[in-house]
Amino acid sequence: MSKPIKLLEEVSMNISNEEKMQREDAKKELFSYRELVTITPPDWMPASAISEWDRLVPIMKKEFPLSETDYGLLISYCLAFSRIKTAEGEIRKFGTFVTNENTGVKRANPAISVQSQAMRDMKSSAGALGMTLEARSRLALNKAKENTAVDPFESLVSNG
Repeated sequence: MSKPIKLLEEVSMNISNEEKMQREDAKKELFSYRELVTITPPDWMPASAISEWDRLVPIMKKEFPLSETDYGLLISYCLAFSRIKTAEGEIRKFGTFVTNENTGVKRANPAISVQSQAMRDMKSSAGALGMTLEARSRLALNKAKENTAVDPFESLVSNG
């Protein structure tokens, strides 16, 4: 069983109690959107994408603030995962380089380009879904900053 991801708790820097409260409020705000209820993948997705969906969605629903608006991004992530897996199969089967039968010229296997693009797509979807620590921290901190009114006299009063 995986340990739940703790947003911002392991940031090693000195922050005030007020900043800690703001971060907690920001964390709670991430879970205030309409929850994802569409938990079945589209039937047109390839089997490897559906397998990744079935693995990922229960974990994400439990540990991340998934919303109905994230449905398309989840599809994108799983399709990219499937393309990476399919391209890897092609690379293993035919090798990193392939030889043109007519000319005898070697060139990079086209599956390498497909795989590289799928990896970029997957990384982009993962970041957009908040599946990276960096993305989750940035979202929470930005939300906390938006809700903080700056009072120039507050520091004078609290120090005095």
